[in-house]
Amino acid sequence: MENRELTFFLTSKCNQRCIMCPQKLDIDSPDNDLILQRVIDNLDYDVLDGICFTGGESLLKMKFIEQVVQNAPERIFITILTNGTIMPSEVILKSSRCKLCVPVYAPYDELHNVMTGSSAFYKVIENLMKISQYETLIELRFVMTKLNVSCLEEYARFVWRNLPFVQDVAFMGMELTAEAHKNKDELWINPKEYVPALQKAVAYLDLCGVTAWIYNLPLCLFDEPYRKFVVKSISPWKVRYLPKCAECRMKSDCGGMFFSDLKEFWEIIQNE
Repeated sequence: MENRELTFFLTSKCNQRCIMCPQKLDIDSPDNDLILQRVIDNLDYDVLDGICFTGGESLLKMKFIEQVVQNAPERIFITILTNGTIMPSEVILKSSRCKLCVPVYAPYDELHNVMTGSSAFYKVIENLMKISQYETLIELRFVMTKLNVSCLEEYARFVWRNLPFVQDVAFMGMELTAEAHKNKDELWINPKEYVPALQKAVAYLDLCGVTAWIYNLPLCLFDEPYRKFVVKSISPWKVRYLPKCAECRMKSDCGGMFFSDLKEFWEIIQNE
């Protein structure tokens, strides 16, 4: 099926330093803003169904997002990846076809702040509360690492008790590039070690009426009743499969694994 979503990489600049960030930071071209403006001025909205803004921290370039929100046809859905520390403008907040994807990596401040290299946990929660008063949709994102998988079930309870207004929660496998690769020994954990807790977390949220998804992990790691939560989410150019996957009946529905994680998954999948 044709992909009709355009992804804008707005900037590599960021006001946080997440220890598992898969992106090289602070490498913007001096002409970055000029190039962005030219692309936006020449967008052909007729060939698009969705637009995604990512970075770095997307809201550092909020003026470009506002232009698209104001000019794109209403049928085009707009996704904005942001760390939640910057409050979106009224233009964004009053648009019912925008979704903010905001990482909250733990159910308490200390761990979230360690993982983001910041002291922003309570600022993010405060901003989420404010955003909930508008029409903008909210997705929470939880990247699973050795540091935070022990609180998966606690996190699900935290979301339901404190942030029940979110539209969905995405539990995400880690991409081993950039900072994540540098900190691999501290962060990487065999997904088999946390899948049982992850299954309980998504089941709890589902029972509470909060949509939960699992990104960036292959289907075969999960018990059959939980495979409905697993999203085929990895960007096509980043997807890899192992030789054993060729014989799997679920391959057409499986998102595979990141090319950067292939070595780690080799033994895991081979032993399935």
